[in-house]
Amino acid sequence: MHKKIIEKIMASQSKERVTYFNAVIVQLEHDGRFESQGNIIFTVLKDVIPDTPIYLDADDFADLLYDFIRYNNNSIRQIMFSQSYLRDARAMRSVTGHFITQVVALSFEKEEKGELDMGELSVHKLTWPYRDTDVLDPDDDPEEWLAAVKRSEDWSKLQKEDRRKSGLSRIDDKAMALFKKNSDKKDAG
Repeated sequence: MHKKIIEKIMASQSKERVTYFNAVIVQLEHDGRFESQGNIIFTVLKDVIPDTPIYLDADDFADLLYDFIRYNNNSIRQIMFSQSYLRDARAMRSVTGHFITQVVALSFEKEEKGELDMGELSVHKLTWPYRDTDVLDPDDDPEEWLAAVKRSEDWSKLQKEDRRKSGLSRIDDKAMALFKKNSDKKDAG
């Protein structure tokens, strides 16, 4: 039953998180320290999978989880068998939140020592003038993204050039045109 719950939670996670937690679960299944702790392990995992950083090796994660369960066994069991947990599974976060904090702290510690491979960094540059599509994510709000694409296309049709291509020169040209227009009015008047 626990595996089905974990599978359901993992179905909503990114491929990278699923791969990571599958490796963690395999590690836990082969670790003799957890043989009698099945219910507690899966109860904790169910709560932390969506929010726990995925940078630690599976064995480091297992060690941290083992120590956490060992020191917090009574608190976890108390919540597992409480009325509040039956009504609201988020009640477990009052204890598991400490585990997430420990994972974050160990991840930072290992990263500072250069022991973590955090993959390739993602860099997002904005150039001015930026387009609405530069600051919106199509995955977050597809409708707003499409509206931004339409605004950008409309602007390009109206101005007959790309906003980014025109950049500062467009501003300088408009400022110069305004200056010239005001100078012409002054000279005429």
